[in-house]
Amino acid sequence: LTLLLQNPMSVRSAFVHNMKGVRLDGSNATIILEGNGNFQADRNKISRVWMDHGVWPLFTLLLYINQTGDISILDEEVTYWKDAQIERAKNIDINWKKEDGNNQKTKNDICYVGTILEHLILENLICSLNIGEHGNIKLEDGDWNDQLDMASDKGETIPFTAFYGKNMCDIADLLEIQMEKEERKTISVFEEMEILLDGLTEESQKEMEVLKKYYERIRYGISGEKKEIPILQLEAMLRRKGKQLLQQVRENEWIELSSKEGFFNGYYNNDGKKVDGIFTDGKLRFGLTAQTFSIMSGAATDEQIQKIIHAVNSYLPDENTGGIRLTLPLGDNTWNFGRGFALIYGEKENGGMFSHMTTMYAYALYSRGYAKEGYKVLKSIYELSTNTKIAQIYPGVPEYISSRGRGMYSYVTGAGSWTIFLMLTQVYGIRGKLGDLLIEPKLVKEQYDTGDVLTVDMLFMEKEVSIYFYNRKRLDYGKYQLGELSINGEVWKKQINSTAVVLHQSELEEKLVTGRKNKICIELEERKR
Repeated sequence: LTLLLQNPMSVRSAFVHNMKGVRLDGSNATIILEGNGNFQADRNKISRVWMDHGVWPLFTLLLYINQTGDISILDEEVTYWKDAQIERAKNIDINWKKEDGNNQKTKNDICYVGTILEHLILENLICSLNIGEHGNIKLEDGDWNDQLDMASDKGETIPFTAFYGKNMCDIADLLEIQMEKEERKTISVFEEMEILLDGLTEESQKEMEVLKKYYERIRYGISGEKKEIPILQLEAMLRRKGKQLLQQVRENEWIELSSKEGFFNGYYNNDGKKVDGIFTDGKLRFGLTAQTFSIMSGAATDEQIQKIIHAVNSYLPDENTGGIRLTLPLGDNTWNFGRGFALIYGEKENGGMFSHMTTMYAYALYSRGYAKEGYKVLKSIYELSTNTKIAQIYPGVPEYISSRGRGMYSYVTGAGSWTIFLMLTQVYGIRGKLGDLLIEPKLVKEQYDTGDVLTVDMLFMEKEVSIYFYNRKRLDYGKYQLGELSINGEVWKKQINSTAVVLHQSELEEKLVTGRKNKICIELEERKR
């Protein structure tokens, strides 16, 4: 994420090569080795699948496309990964030998290549069809939380059902963009994918039966033949499935506590039972992950978001540190959910203030317009991480904060990238939009505690840019709109009269210069009703 924000064109080739790690069953090789397109199936040589891995390539690619406007990357053709693991680690290909190499071949022993768009559709489509008995996507050997590794039979994940639902809708949007910008009417996929696509159109057919049929068809390779699929038809099918997954979460996994509080169930365990809710022992259980991705994906309604905020603020703060815990106590370890139960409560994924997820929760709130609430979360992470006396770490975002306030594992955290991503794209509200520059600040008045201007430096179109936000009346978020905007001292617009503005790439090419820092100044003025 950070590299893409700093200089997206520099990581284009790495992204293209990394897509070679996708298998035909939609899973992937989990370790990236040195050199382009070199992978290892698993660090510990265990046959397993983390079901969330399919969501991240699309999430990252969308950031790249928006920062650059480079739609052509979708048409880049790359190979697929091949090893003995098939059917998402449920079976072994006894015919595969190490000397055969790790490129997927056709039945005629030719290396098959498909577009990046084909790879993205495949991994998201397979997961979206991998449905458990309650209508959510199967947990397999874990999701983002790899401690949940003992529910591979009946486990289901609600947070990533929501995330995959959003992804399916996002792929549909990409198809629409291709139709509009490139006047494309069809896209090409390998012919066996038609089995998966048929599964989206046949209401009576069970998703798992579709997957079984597909796995049997590709067990000994694919033909290598291509099929042209009408984009309009494909776009409609993917969007329908995406909305169906979002609706499943919104309507069937919501738990109402009161008129002011509620939350989403996070998972089903290996007995097929809900993990979260109010239990017969009177104890309440829920976690932050399901709330984060339900909000971020759009599965949660505004009414549900407000109730989630109340519930999180009421039950998840650590009484010792004030940080938002990842979970309430998980209960007794009955070996039907995951090894996370074996951890002391307050450590790591079992109730620690897990910075990575807390930062993503703040991002989710900001992305849905809840900037004040998101800022409180962001501020708490900052204060915990920079309290050197208690945290006993150099200032920075650690993996998690323990119940003692100690910062743990500063060297292994995705929260660092997410903090930069959150600050730039949501707090300052500066992000790409199909190659154009969108500016939509979500700054709160508390951030103007040392003056009336806030500044952020960034790279855009491979040029250095400093953006100044002037808030002379110290207006709070929701109270201001954008007024005058100038670029390098020249007024671009006297009055924007909106909370957001798009600077088109063609305009910026004329006004931004190479070799020195460019200055964009924006006045925040009182919002007109």
